[in-house]
Amino acid sequence: MPFEDCSLETAALEQVELKAVEDLSFMKVIDGDDAQYGGLSSFISADNSFRVGSSTYTKVSLKLTKWPTNEFMYFLQGQVEITDEEGESKIYGPGDAIVMPKGFNGTWRQLSPIKKIHVSYSLE
Repeated sequence: MPFEDCSLETAALEQVELKAVEDLSFMKVIDGDDAQYGGLSSFISADNSFRVGSSTYTKVSLKLTKWPTNEFMYFLQGQVEITDEEGESKIYGPGDAIVMPKGFNGTWRQLSPIKKIHVSYSLE
């Protein structure tokens, strides 16, 4: 298989058209009037199970229920507080990296707009 250049061009996030953050089966907007997001895909595997990209979000808070994928996140800008079902919370910001496991339930509360790199893997 030939090598493809799948560089993460995070500077290109500045040019991404933003869309409204909408409720989905695994996340519900609980705070953030007119919350918006935009993203770029750098790589998607042929079977759609492995994805790499970057994204930007305006300030928003989300209730997460049964997160659908294992997702690695590396924060480039901004801060987010993640609280699990037991009430344990932690704040993450630039330079921090986390894994949001498939099935996670809790709250995602952004303290500011964010930019992040994300890598997800999920088999149905």
